[in-house]
Amino acid sequence: MGRSCVEIEEWIEEEIQRPIEEWEERAEERCRRRSCNWWCLCCNKWFCWIEIVLVKIVKWVTEIVKTLVTRVVCTIINVILDIVGFIIGLILSIPIIGGIIRTVLNWITEIIWRLVGLIDFFASLAGIRPRKKMYFGVVIPIINETELATEAALQPLVDATIEIYDRTCNIDARFTGFCRTSISPPGGNITVNCDGAGFFADWWLDGSWFELVSRTCKFESNWRRIAGYGGEIIAFVVNDIQPPSTNGCSMSGTHDYVTIEAGTLRPDALIAHEIGHACLLGHNESTDNLMNSATPSVAQPLLTNWQSSVVRWSRHVTYL
Repeated sequence: MGRSCVEIEEWIEEEIQRPIEEWEERAEERCRRRSCNWWCLCCNKWFCWIEIVLVKIVKWVTEIVKTLVTRVVCTIINVILDIVGFIIGLILSIPIIGGIIRTVLNWITEIIWRLVGLIDFFASLAGIRPRKKMYFGVVIPIINETELATEAALQPLVDATIEIYDRTCNIDARFTGFCRTSISPPGGNITVNCDGAGFFADWWLDGSWFELVSRTCKFESNWRRIAGYGGEIIAFVVNDIQPPSTNGCSMSGTHDYVTIEAGTLRPDALIAHEIGHACLLGHNESTDNLMNSATPSVAQPLLTNWQSSVVRWSRHVTYL
């Protein structure tokens, strides 16, 4: 079932079914406690139990509607949209032309959703921060039949990402899981240049590989990544990142993916730091700040009020 369908189902369960169930429990408790009026053969209890029957009918109808809407109609629509997104992704994986279109498309959607979210941004600056959500996943390439990293080594980075954005931004960072890919990268290994050369390399074969793997590994995020709204951020484990002092890389709003170096999966805040860049945060020189250029190794890195608001304003961070 598609991600949007799961969210609709969760909303129906939380906002409709759970209140009905609570209403049902209260009604049953009230009926059990109500004393019988013998003069009318307990007619007062009859009406009470009739109310419960009606509640159960409403509950049953709600369950049918939820099943039809989320597991049939919504799923079909999402599959169609994701197939369309996958086909568009194949076009975007064409070297040079596809790379240029990807860059332009990502920045157009970034600007559009930033404009749409201006009110929410200013509310966040004022301290009004309702719960939002962000999706992220991790891709583990398999090269020469060997995984570049293990789930055990990556899990602390995932856990730290969830904790940091929950604590600093009131964002529910939802991890979509690890995905292993055997699609061979150009040249047999993955070296990323975190500079201008890396920007233009994304227009060539390297970028085509990242795009193709993203589309196949995270199929259920295809249409959202095209629309820009709520597009999943994908962290790729790679062989090497240049310059040598760098162990993670993000090209800001240009890409929907970030990269982390297999040999230096520390500190735990590494993925969270690169996601911050993907949400348009720059470096900060405070040693306890998540965006410190050295990637802070403190137990609970911080974000300023401005940084938290910028992250919440990102196209990757949404209410729906």
